[in-house]
Amino acid sequence: MAVAVALMGSAFAAPAEKEPSVTVKMAFAKEFADVKEVKWEVVKENNVYEASFMFNNESMQAYFSGEGEFLGTMRQISKSRLPVLAANALAKNYGGAYVVSVFEHGMPEALDYYITLSTEKGGLILQATGNGELTVYKRIRQ
Repeated sequence: MAVAVALMGSAFAAPAEKEPSVTVKMAFAKEFADVKEVKWEVVKENNVYEASFMFNNESMQAYFSGEGEFLGTMRQISKSRLPVLAANALAKNYGGAYVVSVFEHGMPEALDYYITLSTEKGGLILQATGNGELTVYKRIRQ
């Protein structure tokens, strides 16, 4: 799953190098001081770097621009860890659907959840906020 619109770079940006610059690595160390083993990847060659690592015994990804700007995090969580209002809205509006996965997408200014559902008509990816707003992010046809 993509890290949503926040990570969409300019179509004219030069492709990023495979290994991030010292600036990017320093920005990562500032946000995640105690992390030792980090695997870096380029996201769609749009000058965004993905750092994969373990944090508090959980697998997590953090995203940084080529200039070292912290863009956000992504981690898979269980359905039971959704905020109460989001979980209630999900049960009310999609009670018959099977929850395939839930990802928490944290940005400096917001926290969203991406919930992949399987229904009789196909799949859906919902974007949820902590206050219970649900919107269809993407439809997946069978």
